[in-house]
Amino acid sequence: MASREVGVSVFLLLVAALAAGAGAMPDREAYHPPRFHLPRLDDHADDVLRALEREGMLLVTGAPGLEEARTEALLGLEECARSGNGDHVRVASLSGGVVRQTIATKSSSGLPPEVESQCPGFAGRAQALRSATREVTRRVVRALDRGMGAGEGDHQGGCNGAGVLGSVGSGEQLEHLHVYRKPAGRSGAEGAATLEMHTDLGVLLAMAPALYLRGEEVEETAASGLLVESVGGQVKHVSMPGDGILLMAGEGLNHWVPHGREFHVPKHMMVMPESGAAPMSRAWYGIMVLPAAEAELQTGEGPSGLTYGDFKGVARRRLEGAEEEGDENILEKMRGVGCSHGRQLLEGLDVQGSGDGDDSDCGEGEIYCWMQCMPTKAVGDCPAEDIKCADPEGKIWPNETAEMCPDCQLRCERPPDPETNRVCNPRFTPVSMYMSGFTWGWNGNDPCLVYLFQGIVLDSEWKFVVACFVTVGLALACDGLGRVRVLLEARPGWLATAGATVIFFAQAFLSYALMLVAMTYKGELFLSLLAGLAMGYAVGRARGAKSVESVELCCRTAMHKGSQRGEGKSRGKHLATKQSVDESHELLSADSTLRCCEE
Repeated sequence: MASREVGVSVFLLLVAALAAGAGAMPDREAYHPPRFHLPRLDDHADDVLRALEREGMLLVTGAPGLEEARTEALLGLEECARSGNGDHVRVASLSGGVVRQTIATKSSSGLPPEVESQCPGFAGRAQALRSATREVTRRVVRALDRGMGAGEGDHQGGCNGAGVLGSVGSGEQLEHLHVYRKPAGRSGAEGAATLEMHTDLGVLLAMAPALYLRGEEVEETAASGLLVESVGGQVKHVSMPGDGILLMAGEGLNHWVPHGREFHVPKHMMVMPESGAAPMSRAWYGIMVLPAAEAELQTGEGPSGLTYGDFKGVARRRLEGAEEEGDENILEKMRGVGCSHGRQLLEGLDVQGSGDGDDSDCGEGEIYCWMQCMPTKAVGDCPAEDIKCADPEGKIWPNETAEMCPDCQLRCERPPDPETNRVCNPRFTPVSMYMSGFTWGWNGNDPCLVYLFQGIVLDSEWKFVVACFVTVGLALACDGLGRVRVLLEARPGWLATAGATVIFFAQAFLSYALMLVAMTYKGELFLSLLAGLAMGYAVGRARGAKSVESVELCCRTAMHKGSQRGEGKSRGKHLATKQSVDESHELLSADSTLRCCEE
Protein backbone atom coordinates (compact mmCIF):
# COMPACT_ATOMS: atom_id res chain seq x y z
CA MET A 1 0.00 0.00 0.00
CA ALA A 2 2.76 2.43 0.92
CA SER A 3 4.52 1.91 -2.40
CA ARG A 4 1.26 2.58 -4.22
CA GLU A 5 0.77 5.85 -2.33
CA VAL A 6 4.27 6.89 -3.35
CA GLY A 7 3.49 5.98 -6.96
CA VAL A 8 0.34 8.10 -6.91
CA SER A 9 2.23 11.08 -5.48
CA VAL A 10 4.98 10.65 -8.06
CA PHE A 11 2.37 10.63 -10.81
CA LEU A 12 0.75 13.81 -9.51
CA LEU A 13 4.14 15.48 -9.80
CA LEU A 14 4.36 14.32 -13.41
CA VAL A 15 0.82 15.45 -14.14
CA ALA A 16 1.42 18.94 -12.77
CA ALA A 17 5.03 19.30 -13.94
CA LEU A 18 5.02 22.42 -16.02
CA ALA A 19 7.17 21.42 -18.95
CA ALA A 20 8.49 24.13 -21.21
CA GLY A 21 9.85 23.59 -24.71
CA ALA A 22 13.48 22.73 -25.08
CA GLY A 23 15.36 24.21 -27.95
CA ALA A 24 18.91 24.04 -29.15
CA MET A 25 21.47 24.19 -26.37
CA PRO A 26 23.63 27.35 -26.21
CA ASP A 27 27.20 27.19 -24.95
CA ARG A 28 27.37 25.27 -21.67
CA GLU A 29 28.83 27.97 -19.52
CA ALA A 30 29.39 26.90 -15.90
CA TYR A 31 26.95 28.26 -13.34
CA HIS A 32 27.99 28.55 -9.69
CA PRO A 33 24.95 28.91 -7.41
CA PRO A 34 25.13 31.11 -4.29
CA ARG A 35 27.04 29.06 -1.71
CA PHE A 36 26.43 28.79 2.03
CA HIS A 37 28.29 26.95 4.77
CA LEU A 38 25.95 24.81 6.88
CA PRO A 39 27.34 25.67 10.35
CA ARG A 40 26.80 29.40 9.68
CA LEU A 41 23.54 29.10 7.75
CA ASP A 42 21.37 30.59 10.50
CA ASP A 43 23.47 33.77 10.44
CA HIS A 44 22.65 34.36 6.76
CA ALA A 45 18.86 34.08 6.71
CA ASP A 46 18.49 37.26 4.65
CA ASP A 47 21.03 36.02 2.11
CA VAL A 48 19.25 32.66 1.83
CA LEU A 49 15.98 34.47 1.13
CA ARG A 50 17.64 36.74 -1.44
CA ALA A 51 19.32 33.82 -3.25
CA LEU A 52 16.11 31.83 -3.61
CA GLU A 53 14.05 34.88 -4.50
CA ARG A 54 16.42 36.12 -7.21
CA GLU A 55 18.04 32.96 -8.58
CA GLY A 56 15.77 30.19 -7.35
CA MET A 57 18.59 27.99 -6.06
CA LEU A 58 21.50 27.80 -3.66
CA LEU A 59 24.25 25.38 -2.66
CA VAL A 60 25.00 24.26 0.92
CA THR A 61 28.37 22.76 1.86
CA GLY A 62 29.91 21.74 5.15
CA ALA A 63 27.56 18.91 6.18
CA PRO A 64 29.72 16.48 8.20
CA GLY A 65 30.63 13.33 6.28
CA LEU A 66 28.41 14.21 3.33
CA GLU A 67 30.89 13.45 0.56
CA GLU A 68 31.67 9.98 1.90
CA ALA A 69 27.99 9.28 2.54
CA ARG A 70 27.10 10.36 -0.98
CA THR A 71 29.70 8.09 -2.59
CA GLU A 72 28.72 5.10 -0.45
CA ALA A 73 24.98 5.55 -1.04
CA LEU A 74 25.14 6.14 -4.79
CA LEU A 75 27.52 3.24 -5.36
CA GLY A 76 25.10 1.07 -3.41
CA LEU A 77 22.23 2.43 -5.50
CA GLU A 78 24.05 1.58 -8.72
CA GLU A 79 24.67 -1.98 -7.51
CA CYS A 80 21.06 -2.38 -6.36
CA ALA A 81 19.66 -1.15 -9.67
CA ARG A 82 22.03 -3.41 -11.57
CA SER A 83 20.77 -6.46 -9.63
CA GLY A 84 17.61 -6.61 -11.70
CA ASN A 85 14.35 -4.97 -12.72
CA GLY A 86 11.98 -6.61 -10.27
CA ASP A 87 9.30 -4.94 -8.22
CA HIS A 88 11.93 -2.94 -6.34
CA VAL A 89 12.95 -0.95 -9.44
CA ARG A 90 10.84 0.89 -12.02
CA VAL A 91 12.28 1.13 -15.53
CA ALA A 92 11.65 3.79 -18.17
CA SER A 93 13.16 4.51 -21.58
CA LEU A 94 14.33 8.07 -22.24
CA SER A 95 15.73 9.76 -25.31
CA GLY A 96 19.15 8.89 -26.68
CA GLY A 97 18.89 5.23 -25.69
CA VAL A 98 19.07 6.08 -21.98
CA VAL A 99 17.28 3.75 -19.56
CA ARG A 100 16.26 5.09 -16.15
CA GLN A 101 15.86 2.83 -13.13
CA THR A 102 14.01 4.34 -10.17
CA ILE A 103 13.44 3.61 -6.49
CA ALA A 104 10.96 5.95 -4.79
CA THR A 105 9.88 6.33 -1.17
CA LYS A 106 8.76 8.91 1.39
CA SER A 107 11.01 10.55 3.94
CA SER A 108 8.54 9.49 6.64
CA SER A 109 9.21 5.82 5.90
CA GLY A 110 12.10 3.57 5.06
CA LEU A 111 12.89 2.05 1.71
CA PRO A 112 10.20 -0.25 0.25
CA PRO A 113 10.28 -3.87 1.49
CA GLU A 114 11.02 -5.06 -2.06
CA VAL A 115 14.27 -3.08 -1.98
CA GLU A 116 15.23 -4.54 1.38
CA SER A 117 14.72 -8.08 0.10
CA GLN A 118 16.40 -7.60 -3.30
CA CYS A 119 19.25 -5.39 -2.07
CA PRO A 120 20.18 -6.39 1.49
CA GLY A 121 22.37 -3.78 3.13
CA PHE A 122 21.49 -0.95 0.76
CA ALA A 123 19.21 0.76 3.28
CA GLY A 124 22.11 1.06 5.70
CA ARG A 125 24.44 2.39 3.02
CA ALA A 126 21.90 5.03 1.97
CA GLN A 127 20.82 6.14 5.45
CA ALA A 128 23.64 8.64 6.04
CA LEU A 129 23.01 10.47 2.75
CA ARG A 130 19.24 10.50 3.31
CA SER A 131 19.62 11.88 6.83
CA ALA A 132 22.17 14.52 5.80
CA THR A 133 20.03 15.74 2.89
CA ARG A 134 16.93 15.99 5.10
CA GLU A 135 18.88 17.94 7.72
CA VAL A 136 20.28 20.38 5.15
CA THR A 137 16.78 20.87 3.75
CA ARG A 138 15.37 21.54 7.22
CA ARG A 139 18.09 24.07 8.02
CA VAL A 140 17.63 25.95 4.73
CA VAL A 141 13.87 26.09 5.24
CA ARG A 142 14.33 27.40 8.77
CA ALA A 143 16.66 30.12 7.53
CA LEU A 144 14.21 30.98 4.74
CA ASP A 145 11.36 31.37 7.20
CA ARG A 146 13.53 33.60 9.38
CA GLY A 147 14.57 35.65 6.37
CA MET A 148 10.93 36.35 5.57
CA GLY A 149 10.81 38.24 8.85
CA ALA A 150 9.08 37.87 12.19
CA GLY A 151 7.10 40.99 11.39
CA GLU A 152 5.30 39.14 8.61
CA GLY A 153 3.34 36.92 10.99
CA ASP A 154 0.43 36.79 8.60
CA HIS A 155 2.62 34.85 6.22
CA GLN A 156 4.33 32.51 8.63
CA GLY A 157 2.07 30.36 10.74
CA GLY A 158 -1.51 29.32 10.95
CA CYS A 159 -3.53 26.26 10.25
CA ASN A 160 -3.53 26.53 6.47
CA GLY A 161 -0.06 25.13 5.87
CA ALA A 162 1.46 28.63 5.85
CA GLY A 163 5.20 29.00 5.90
CA VAL A 164 7.83 26.91 4.19
CA LEU A 165 8.66 25.33 7.53
CA GLY A 166 5.04 24.18 7.75
CA SER A 167 5.38 22.39 4.42
CA VAL A 168 8.49 20.56 5.57
CA GLY A 169 6.83 19.66 8.85
CA SER A 170 3.46 18.46 7.56
CA GLY A 171 3.77 18.01 3.79
CA GLU A 172 4.98 14.89 2.00
CA GLN A 173 8.64 14.59 1.14
CA LEU A 174 9.26 12.26 -1.78
CA GLU A 175 12.68 10.69 -2.16
CA HIS A 176 13.84 9.62 -5.60
CA LEU A 177 16.85 7.45 -6.33
CA HIS A 178 17.60 7.27 -10.06
CA VAL A 179 20.20 5.43 -12.10
CA TYR A 180 20.47 6.55 -15.74
CA ARG A 181 22.26 4.10 -18.03
CA LYS A 182 23.61 4.85 -21.49
CA PRO A 183 24.97 1.94 -23.55
CA ALA A 184 28.45 2.06 -25.01
CA GLY A 185 28.81 3.82 -28.33
CA ARG A 186 25.52 5.71 -28.11
CA SER A 187 25.68 9.32 -29.18
CA GLY A 188 23.05 11.83 -30.14
CA ALA A 189 22.78 15.43 -31.19
CA GLU A 190 25.14 17.64 -29.26
CA GLY A 191 23.45 18.93 -26.13
CA ALA A 192 20.35 16.78 -26.65
CA ALA A 193 18.36 16.60 -23.41
CA THR A 194 17.79 13.31 -21.63
CA LEU A 195 15.13 15.06 -19.55
CA GLU A 196 13.55 18.09 -21.23
CA MET A 197 13.35 21.58 -19.75
CA HIS A 198 10.75 21.72 -16.96
CA THR A 199 9.89 23.14 -13.57
CA ASP A 200 8.70 21.11 -10.59
CA LEU A 201 5.45 21.27 -8.69
CA GLY A 202 6.96 20.96 -5.22
CA VAL A 203 7.97 23.68 -2.81
CA LEU A 204 11.67 22.80 -2.88
CA LEU A 205 13.90 20.21 -4.54
CA ALA A 206 17.06 19.14 -2.70
CA MET A 207 19.64 16.99 -4.48
CA ALA A 208 23.07 15.53 -3.97
CA PRO A 209 25.67 15.68 -6.76
CA ALA A 210 25.27 12.83 -9.23
CA LEU A 211 27.85 10.03 -9.27
CA TYR A 212 29.10 8.98 -12.72
CA LEU A 213 30.52 5.57 -13.57
CA ARG A 214 32.17 4.86 -16.89
CA GLY A 215 32.13 1.11 -17.03
CA GLU A 216 33.11 0.07 -13.49
CA GLU A 217 35.19 3.16 -12.69
CA VAL A 218 33.92 6.23 -10.83
CA GLU A 219 34.41 9.37 -12.91
CA GLU A 220 34.69 12.46 -10.73
CA THR A 221 33.58 15.66 -12.42
CA ALA A 222 32.20 19.02 -11.41
CA ALA A 223 29.84 18.83 -14.40
CA SER A 224 26.64 17.67 -12.75
CA GLY A 225 24.68 16.97 -15.93
CA LEU A 226 22.11 19.47 -14.64
CA LEU A 227 21.51 22.50 -16.83
CA VAL A 228 19.42 25.50 -15.78
CA GLU A 229 18.03 28.52 -17.53
CA SER A 230 19.26 31.64 -15.77
CA VAL A 231 17.19 34.73 -15.06
CA GLY A 232 18.72 36.23 -18.19
CA GLY A 233 17.60 33.28 -20.33
CA GLN A 234 20.99 31.59 -20.72
CA VAL A 235 21.28 27.81 -20.33
CA LYS A 236 24.20 27.01 -18.04
CA HIS A 237 25.77 23.87 -16.63
CA VAL A 238 25.43 23.78 -12.83
CA SER A 239 28.74 23.20 -11.06
CA MET A 240 28.40 21.12 -7.88
CA PRO A 241 31.19 19.99 -5.52
CA GLY A 242 31.04 16.49 -4.08
CA ASP A 243 30.21 17.75 -0.59
CA GLY A 244 27.35 20.07 -1.59
CA ILE A 245 23.56 19.86 -1.53
CA LEU A 246 21.73 21.91 -4.16
CA LEU A 247 18.31 23.35 -3.30
CA MET A 248 16.02 24.62 -6.04
CA ALA A 249 12.68 26.44 -5.82
CA GLY A 250 9.60 24.78 -7.27
CA GLU A 251 6.30 26.21 -8.44
CA GLY A 252 4.76 25.26 -5.09
CA LEU A 253 6.82 27.90 -3.30
CA ASN A 254 4.80 30.62 -5.04
CA HIS A 255 1.50 28.75 -5.32
CA TRP A 256 1.00 27.26 -1.88
CA VAL A 257 3.12 29.28 0.57
CA PRO A 258 1.85 32.74 1.65
CA HIS A 259 4.76 35.17 1.64
CA GLY A 260 3.84 38.11 -0.62
CA ARG A 261 6.94 37.61 -2.78
CA GLU A 262 7.71 36.22 -6.23
CA PHE A 263 10.46 33.59 -6.14
CA HIS A 264 12.29 32.77 -9.35
CA VAL A 265 11.55 29.17 -10.36
CA PRO A 266 14.36 27.99 -12.66
CA LYS A 267 13.69 25.73 -15.61
CA HIS A 268 16.13 22.83 -15.68
CA MET A 269 17.03 19.79 -17.74
CA MET A 270 19.42 16.84 -17.58
CA VAL A 271 21.91 15.75 -20.23
CA MET A 272 23.82 12.47 -20.16
CA PRO A 273 27.42 12.67 -21.41
CA GLU A 274 28.58 10.61 -24.37
CA SER A 275 29.27 7.03 -23.36
CA GLY A 276 32.17 6.36 -25.73
CA ALA A 277 33.64 2.87 -25.72
CA ALA A 278 32.33 2.03 -22.25
CA PRO A 279 28.76 2.29 -20.94
CA MET A 280 27.99 5.30 -18.76
CA SER A 281 25.75 5.40 -15.70
CA ARG A 282 24.61 8.32 -13.54
CA ALA A 283 23.36 7.67 -9.98
CA TRP A 284 21.34 10.49 -8.40
CA TYR A 285 19.44 11.15 -5.16
CA GLY A 286 16.98 13.94 -4.39
CA ILE A 287 14.10 15.01 -2.15
CA MET A 288 10.97 16.80 -3.32
CA VAL A 289 9.20 18.80 -0.58
CA LEU A 290 5.48 18.93 -1.40
CA PRO A 291 2.99 21.44 0.03
CA ALA A 292 0.99 20.50 3.10
CA ALA A 293 -2.46 19.12 2.27
CA GLU A 294 -4.13 22.05 4.03
CA ALA A 295 -2.01 24.73 2.30
CA GLU A 296 -4.19 27.23 0.41
CA LEU A 297 -3.62 28.30 -3.19
CA GLN A 298 -2.17 31.81 -3.35
CA THR A 299 -3.84 33.87 -6.06
CA GLY A 300 -2.72 37.35 -5.00
CA GLU A 301 -6.33 38.27 -4.29
CA GLY A 302 -6.70 36.97 -0.75
CA PRO A 303 -7.53 33.45 0.48
CA SER A 304 -8.75 31.22 -2.35
CA GLY A 305 -10.30 28.50 -0.21
CA LEU A 306 -8.64 25.89 -2.46
CA THR A 307 -6.20 23.61 -0.66
CA TYR A 308 -3.39 21.52 -2.07
CA GLY A 309 -5.32 18.45 -0.93
CA ASP A 310 -8.22 19.60 -3.16
CA PHE A 311 -5.84 20.11 -6.09
CA LYS A 312 -4.27 16.69 -5.58
CA GLY A 313 -7.69 15.04 -5.39
CA VAL A 314 -9.06 16.61 -8.58
CA ALA A 315 -5.84 15.74 -10.42
CA ARG A 316 -6.25 12.11 -9.41
CA ARG A 317 -9.92 12.00 -10.41
CA ARG A 318 -9.31 13.62 -13.80
CA LEU A 319 -6.74 10.96 -14.58
CA GLU A 320 -9.13 8.18 -13.54
CA GLY A 321 -11.93 9.68 -15.64
CA ALA A 322 -14.05 10.22 -12.52
CA GLU A 323 -15.67 13.40 -11.29
CA GLU A 324 -17.15 14.45 -7.98
CA GLU A 325 -19.58 17.17 -7.08
CA GLY A 326 -17.61 20.36 -6.55
CA ASP A 327 -14.76 19.53 -8.95
CA GLU A 328 -15.90 22.25 -11.36
CA ASN A 329 -15.71 24.80 -8.54
CA ILE A 330 -12.14 23.71 -7.82
CA LEU A 331 -11.16 24.00 -11.48
CA GLU A 332 -12.79 27.42 -11.70
CA LYS A 333 -10.65 28.68 -8.82
CA MET A 334 -7.55 27.48 -10.67
CA ARG A 335 -8.35 29.23 -13.93
CA GLY A 336 -6.05 32.11 -14.65
CA VAL A 337 -3.58 31.19 -11.90
CA GLY A 338 -0.24 31.73 -13.58
CA CYS A 339 3.00 29.84 -13.17
CA SER A 340 6.51 30.79 -14.13
CA HIS A 341 7.53 31.07 -17.78
CA GLY A 342 4.05 31.91 -19.08
CA ARG A 343 2.36 28.65 -18.10
CA GLN A 344 -0.97 28.17 -16.32
CA LEU A 345 -1.46 25.95 -13.28
CA LEU A 346 -4.54 24.37 -14.85
CA GLU A 347 -2.55 23.25 -17.91
CA GLY A 348 -0.84 20.55 -15.89
CA LEU A 349 -4.15 18.80 -15.29
CA ASP A 350 -4.72 18.37 -19.02
CA VAL A 351 -1.87 15.86 -19.17
CA GLN A 352 -3.37 12.39 -19.29
CA GLY A 353 -1.69 9.15 -18.38
CA SER A 354 -4.34 6.83 -19.68
CA GLY A 355 -4.53 5.80 -23.28
CA ASP A 356 -2.97 8.80 -24.95
CA GLY A 357 0.04 6.81 -26.05
CA ASP A 358 0.45 3.41 -27.63
CA ASP A 359 3.19 1.08 -28.79
CA SER A 360 3.47 2.95 -32.09
CA ASP A 361 4.85 5.92 -30.16
CA CYS A 362 7.71 3.80 -28.80
CA GLY A 363 10.91 2.60 -30.37
CA GLU A 364 11.90 -0.91 -31.34
CA GLY A 365 11.95 -3.25 -28.36
CA GLU A 366 9.72 -0.97 -26.28
CA ILE A 367 6.10 -1.14 -25.11
CA TYR A 368 3.96 1.76 -23.94
CA CYS A 369 3.13 1.22 -20.27
CA TRP A 370 1.28 3.93 -18.32
CA MET A 371 2.71 7.24 -19.48
CA GLN A 372 6.05 5.98 -20.77
CA CYS A 373 7.81 3.60 -23.12
CA MET A 374 9.52 0.73 -21.32
CA PRO A 375 12.18 -1.60 -22.76
CA THR A 376 11.14 -5.22 -23.16
CA LYS A 377 14.68 -6.45 -22.53
CA ALA A 378 14.22 -5.52 -18.88
CA VAL A 379 11.77 -8.44 -18.54
CA GLY A 380 14.44 -10.99 -19.42
CA ASP A 381 13.79 -14.30 -21.15
CA CYS A 382 10.09 -14.01 -21.97
CA PRO A 383 8.21 -14.49 -25.26
CA ALA A 384 7.21 -11.15 -26.77
CA GLU A 385 3.52 -12.08 -26.80
CA ASP A 386 3.59 -12.69 -23.02
CA ILE A 387 5.10 -9.32 -22.08
CA LYS A 388 2.36 -7.15 -20.62
CA CYS A 389 2.05 -3.86 -18.77
CA ALA A 390 0.77 -5.05 -15.39
CA ASP A 391 0.64 -4.12 -11.71
CA PRO A 392 2.35 -6.20 -8.98
CA GLU A 393 -0.77 -8.39 -8.68
CA GLY A 394 -0.57 -9.30 -12.36
CA LYS A 395 -3.58 -7.23 -13.48
CA ILE A 396 -3.12 -6.00 -17.05
CA TRP A 397 -3.21 -2.23 -17.68
CA PRO A 398 -5.61 -0.68 -18.53
CA ASN A 399 -8.31 -3.35 -18.99
CA GLU A 400 -7.92 -5.01 -15.59
CA THR A 401 -6.71 -2.00 -13.60
CA ALA A 402 -7.84 1.57 -13.15
CA GLU A 403 -6.55 4.07 -15.71
CA MET A 404 -4.11 5.34 -13.09
CA CYS A 405 -1.55 2.63 -12.40
CA PRO A 406 1.73 4.07 -11.08
CA ASP A 407 2.88 0.59 -10.01
CA CYS A 408 2.49 -0.85 -13.51
CA GLN A 409 5.54 -1.97 -15.44
CA LEU A 410 6.42 -4.62 -18.00
CA ARG A 411 6.07 -8.15 -16.67
CA CYS A 412 6.10 -11.64 -18.14
CA GLU A 413 2.42 -12.47 -17.89
CA ARG A 414 1.80 -15.89 -19.40
CA PRO A 415 -1.92 -16.51 -19.97
CA PRO A 416 -3.76 -18.36 -17.20
CA ASP A 417 -4.06 -22.11 -17.54
CA PRO A 418 -7.66 -22.85 -18.61
CA GLU A 419 -7.56 -26.07 -16.56
CA THR A 420 -6.96 -24.12 -13.33
CA ASN A 421 -9.07 -21.05 -14.10
CA ARG A 422 -12.37 -22.54 -15.25
CA VAL A 423 -14.66 -20.68 -12.84
CA CYS A 424 -13.56 -17.09 -13.52
CA ASN A 425 -10.56 -14.92 -14.32
CA PRO A 426 -8.81 -14.16 -11.00
CA ARG A 427 -6.94 -11.23 -12.58
CA PHE A 428 -10.12 -9.21 -12.96
CA THR A 429 -11.31 -7.16 -10.02
CA PRO A 430 -13.92 -9.32 -8.20
CA VAL A 431 -17.54 -8.17 -8.40
CA SER A 432 -20.43 -8.43 -5.94
CA MET A 433 -23.09 -8.83 -8.66
CA TYR A 434 -23.37 -9.48 -12.39
CA MET A 435 -24.89 -6.49 -14.15
CA SER A 436 -26.34 -8.23 -17.22
CA GLY A 437 -28.97 -10.39 -15.51
CA PHE A 438 -28.77 -13.98 -14.28
CA THR A 439 -25.63 -15.87 -15.28
CA TRP A 440 -25.27 -19.64 -15.18
CA GLY A 441 -22.30 -21.95 -15.13
CA TRP A 442 -18.60 -21.08 -15.15
CA ASN A 443 -16.70 -18.83 -17.52
CA GLY A 444 -12.96 -18.27 -17.36
CA ASN A 445 -13.42 -14.85 -18.98
CA ASP A 446 -15.79 -13.50 -16.30
CA PRO A 447 -14.69 -11.69 -13.13
CA CYS A 448 -14.88 -13.72 -9.93
CA LEU A 449 -17.80 -13.25 -7.55
CA VAL A 450 -17.54 -11.90 -4.00
CA TYR A 451 -19.73 -13.90 -1.60
CA LEU A 452 -21.16 -11.57 1.07
CA PHE A 453 -17.76 -10.52 2.50
CA GLN A 454 -14.84 -8.89 0.69
CA GLY A 455 -12.35 -11.62 1.55
CA ILE A 456 -14.56 -14.47 0.27
CA VAL A 457 -14.06 -14.72 -3.50
CA LEU A 458 -15.53 -17.67 -5.40
CA ASP A 459 -12.54 -18.29 -7.67
CA SER A 460 -12.51 -22.10 -7.69
CA GLU A 461 -14.98 -24.95 -8.15
CA TRP A 462 -14.93 -26.13 -4.55
CA LYS A 463 -15.53 -22.62 -3.20
CA PHE A 464 -18.50 -22.22 -5.50
CA VAL A 465 -20.03 -25.55 -4.42
CA VAL A 466 -19.49 -24.73 -0.74
CA ALA A 467 -21.17 -21.35 -1.27
CA CYS A 468 -24.25 -23.10 -2.68
CA PHE A 469 -24.50 -25.38 0.38
CA VAL A 470 -23.93 -22.42 2.72
CA THR A 471 -26.77 -20.57 0.98
CA VAL A 472 -29.10 -23.54 1.54
CA GLY A 473 -28.05 -23.58 5.19
CA LEU A 474 -28.67 -19.86 5.63
CA ALA A 475 -32.16 -20.19 4.16
CA LEU A 476 -32.96 -23.17 6.41
CA ALA A 477 -31.66 -21.30 9.45
CA CYS A 478 -33.68 -18.21 8.62
CA ASP A 479 -36.92 -20.22 8.38
CA GLY A 480 -36.14 -22.29 11.47
CA LEU A 481 -35.33 -19.26 13.61
CA GLY A 482 -38.66 -17.74 12.65
CA ARG A 483 -40.52 -20.79 13.96
CA VAL A 484 -38.53 -20.79 17.21
CA ARG A 485 -39.31 -17.10 17.69
CA VAL A 486 -43.05 -17.78 17.36
CA LEU A 487 -42.81 -20.32 20.18
CA LEU A 488 -40.89 -17.94 22.43
CA GLU A 489 -43.33 -15.10 21.81
CA ALA A 490 -46.15 -17.29 23.12
CA ARG A 491 -44.41 -17.69 26.48
CA PRO A 492 -44.59 -15.13 29.31
CA GLY A 493 -41.58 -13.63 31.07
CA TRP A 494 -38.63 -11.43 30.22
CA LEU A 495 -36.32 -14.33 29.36
CA ALA A 496 -38.63 -15.42 26.57
CA THR A 497 -38.87 -11.82 25.34
CA ALA A 498 -35.09 -11.42 25.37
CA GLY A 499 -34.62 -14.69 23.54
CA ALA A 500 -37.19 -13.75 20.92
CA THR A 501 -35.46 -10.37 20.43
CA VAL A 502 -32.07 -11.99 19.87
CA ILE A 503 -33.57 -14.47 17.43
CA PHE A 504 -35.35 -11.65 15.59
CA PHE A 505 -31.99 -9.86 15.22
CA ALA A 506 -30.38 -13.02 13.83
CA GLN A 507 -33.33 -13.64 11.53
CA ALA A 508 -33.13 -10.09 10.16
CA PHE A 509 -29.39 -10.50 9.55
CA LEU A 510 -29.90 -13.76 7.68
CA SER A 511 -32.78 -12.28 5.67
CA TYR A 512 -30.66 -9.38 4.42
CA ALA A 513 -27.74 -11.72 3.74
CA LEU A 514 -30.02 -13.89 1.59
CA MET A 515 -31.26 -10.77 -0.19
CA LEU A 516 -27.65 -9.90 -1.06
CA VAL A 517 -27.08 -13.44 -2.33
CA ALA A 518 -30.12 -13.10 -4.59
CA MET A 519 -28.81 -9.76 -5.85
CA THR A 520 -25.61 -11.37 -7.15
CA TYR A 521 -27.70 -12.62 -10.10
CA LYS A 522 -25.81 -15.91 -10.01
CA GLY A 523 -28.39 -18.52 -10.99
CA GLU A 524 -27.03 -21.43 -8.95
CA LEU A 525 -26.89 -19.37 -5.76
CA PHE A 526 -30.44 -18.12 -6.31
CA LEU A 527 -31.73 -21.67 -6.77
CA SER A 528 -29.86 -22.72 -3.62
CA LEU A 529 -31.62 -19.94 -1.72
CA LEU A 530 -35.05 -21.07 -2.96
CA ALA A 531 -34.23 -24.70 -2.20
CA GLY A 532 -33.31 -23.83 1.37
CA LEU A 533 -36.52 -21.90 1.95
CA ALA A 534 -38.61 -24.70 0.42
CA MET A 535 -36.86 -27.32 2.56
CA GLY A 536 -37.50 -25.25 5.66
CA TYR A 537 -41.17 -24.97 4.82
CA ALA A 538 -41.46 -28.71 4.14
CA VAL A 539 -39.73 -29.64 7.40
CA GLY A 540 -41.95 -27.27 9.36
CA ARG A 541 -45.13 -28.65 7.81
CA ALA A 542 -44.04 -32.23 8.41
CA ARG A 543 -43.51 -31.53 12.12
CA GLY A 544 -46.73 -29.57 12.45
CA ALA A 545 -44.89 -26.43 13.55
CA LYS A 546 -46.66 -23.11 13.63
CA SER A 547 -46.38 -21.09 10.46
CA VAL A 548 -44.05 -18.14 10.56
CA GLU A 549 -45.81 -14.83 10.23
CA SER A 550 -45.91 -13.34 6.76
CA VAL A 551 -43.37 -10.78 5.65
CA GLU A 552 -46.22 -8.70 4.18
CA LEU A 553 -47.03 -5.80 6.49
CA CYS A 554 -50.84 -5.98 6.21
CA CYS A 555 -50.89 -9.72 6.77
CA ARG A 556 -48.54 -9.43 9.73
CA THR A 557 -50.84 -6.79 11.25
CA ALA A 558 -53.94 -8.88 10.56
CA MET A 559 -52.50 -11.93 12.20
CA HIS A 560 -51.38 -9.90 15.18
CA LYS A 561 -54.82 -8.30 15.65
CA GLY A 562 -56.62 -11.58 15.11
CA SER A 563 -54.39 -13.22 17.67
CA GLN A 564 -55.10 -10.49 20.23
CA ARG A 565 -58.88 -10.65 19.69
CA GLY A 566 -58.84 -14.43 19.74
CA GLU A 567 -56.93 -14.39 23.02
CA GLY A 568 -59.41 -11.90 24.49
CA LYS A 569 -62.39 -14.05 23.61
CA SER A 570 -60.80 -17.32 24.60
CA ARG A 571 -59.26 -16.12 27.88
CA GLY A 572 -60.93 -18.06 30.73
CA LYS A 573 -63.34 -19.93 28.48
CA HIS A 574 -61.15 -23.01 27.83
CA LEU A 575 -62.37 -23.36 24.23
CA ALA A 576 -61.13 -26.21 22.08
CA THR A 577 -58.42 -25.55 19.52
CA LYS A 578 -60.82 -25.92 16.59
CA GLN A 579 -63.20 -23.36 18.12
CA SER A 580 -60.36 -20.81 18.60
CA VAL A 581 -59.34 -21.17 14.99
CA ASP A 582 -62.92 -20.71 13.80
CA GLU A 583 -63.37 -17.57 15.92
CA SER A 584 -60.12 -16.05 14.65
CA HIS A 585 -61.21 -16.70 11.07
CA GLU A 586 -64.55 -15.00 11.72
CA LEU A 587 -62.80 -11.96 13.22
CA LEU A 588 -60.51 -11.60 10.22
CA SER A 589 -63.40 -11.97 7.79
CA ALA A 590 -65.46 -9.35 9.61
CA ASP A 591 -62.74 -6.71 9.58
CA SER A 592 -62.87 -5.13 6.12
CA THR A 593 -59.54 -3.36 6.63
CA LEU A 594 -57.78 -6.73 6.83
CA ARG A 595 -59.27 -8.44 3.80
CA CYS A 596 -56.00 -8.08 1.87
CA CYS A 597 -54.96 -11.25 3.64
CA GLU A 598 -57.95 -13.33 2.55
CA GLU A 599 -57.41 -15.91 -0.15
